[in-house]
Amino acid sequence: MSRLSSPDAAEPPGLPDQASSPLVMLRDVHKTYHMGQSVVHALAGIDLQIARGELLSITGPSGSGKTTLMGIIGCLDKPTSGYYEFASQAVHTMSDRQLAIIRNRSIGFVFQTFNLLGRTTAEENVSVPMFYARKTRVHGQALKALEQVGLADRAHHRPGELSGGERQRVALARAIVNEPILLLADEPTGNLDTKTGAQIMTIVHKLHQQGATVVLVTHEHDIAVQAQRMVQMSDGKIINDGPVDPDQHAKAVARSQALARQADN
Repeated sequence: MSRLSSPDAAEPPGLPDQASSPLVMLRDVHKTYHMGQSVVHALAGIDLQIARGELLSITGPSGSGKTTLMGIIGCLDKPTSGYYEFASQAVHTMSDRQLAIIRNRSIGFVFQTFNLLGRTTAEENVSVPMFYARKTRVHGQALKALEQVGLADRAHHRPGELSGGERQRVALARAIVNEPILLLADEPTGNLDTKTGAQIMTIVHKLHQQGATVVLVTHEHDIAVQAQRMVQMSDGKIINDGPVDPDQHAKAVARSQALARQADN
């Protein structure tokens, strides 16, 4: 588990050791955008708690607010109003610099479009978050992260030499290289075929079993029900929040694992 360093004038305070407290807590969070004379209410009064070690999916149609919510949770954006506490710290009032520190040290991101640097190797792509964290010994840690996603033998290949599934695995390795306490995955299987997507979900489940808190943002029902809990959104609001039916969850995970095995053969 990663921890923030000791505070200084510009950095957020160190994280208290409160394993029982929610990792994420939002209360009455709103996000509005002004487009000309129109006001878009992207989030309209969100109340949400995410426990440490939880595997949660956020789902809903396009325009429902799920990606905006992920941006708030991931400290990529600030709420227009409301309260957001991450790891027992009130982050909604933090400066951009303080939010950047939290993102780099405590949150890992996986995006649908991979967002890899095309001219650098897989290992160098994975090393990027460590450079921002001012770490000097990055080679071993980058290779370890690639090994976790089954891609150590492709460490010196550039993205153009990798398949879509391999590129997403590099993105996963980059997301976990700083050992974040929260992994946010925005449509992680959206650009992949079904079998390759199943391989990615196998890695996600493995990371969760190792203790990671994982939030999946997806419009795919078969992906959403592989989580322990599903949050459904519409028009910037949470319309349903509860545990996934155990039978439905078990069948979805079993289907995904079977597809992943087929892809491996």
